[in-house]
Amino acid sequence: MRRSSKALPLVLAALWLAGATFPVSAQSVAGPPPAPATGPTDTLRDALTCRTATADLPALLQRLRRERPLEFIQTERQYSAPMMDLYRLDAPVEAWGHRSDAVVITDNRVLLLVDSPIEQASAQLERALEESRDAPLSAALDDAHALVVYPGEHPGLQGRSLVGCEYRMPALSLLADPADAWRTPTP
Repeated sequence: MRRSSKALPLVLAALWLAGATFPVSAQSVAGPPPAPATGPTDTLRDALTCRTATADLPALLQRLRRERPLEFIQTERQYSAPMMDLYRLDAPVEAWGHRSDAVVITDNRVLLLVDSPIEQASAQLERALEESRDAPLSAALDDAHALVVYPGEHPGLQGRSLVGCEYRMPALSLLADPADAWRTPTP
């Protein structure tokens, strides 16, 4: 029996007019999967909650600048002793039971600047840790990752607290970025 490729469209059209349905996979109709959504990712939240892999730390600032270009290109304020950059976010981010639109990056820390004195910030952190018992911190904290909370002491930070993650790696500088070469003294 001979097959005709011309008859197939006519048969399908007749079946469609008759109300017949056919099982069709979504892949055959939808085509290629959609492109990933653009916009902020969880890179910042991961860094604040000690979930950034040590291998990804040296390029953290560059990655934040790529993913959040309007938020991490220009600092709101820079500090010294220790060097710290304060960035303002378009929308608040949440970490360790706190929510803020201000992020501070030091050589080895990524921190939320929260509008609470140290006692309140610590109490809120403890409540958040108690509520997250089903998600143990052992996956996030180890010899290279530490949760930190301390009072802001620099101008403009007094009466506020810094909560986030300290990355304990020798010679790490989260502030080191080739685009910021002007900050690094030349030998």
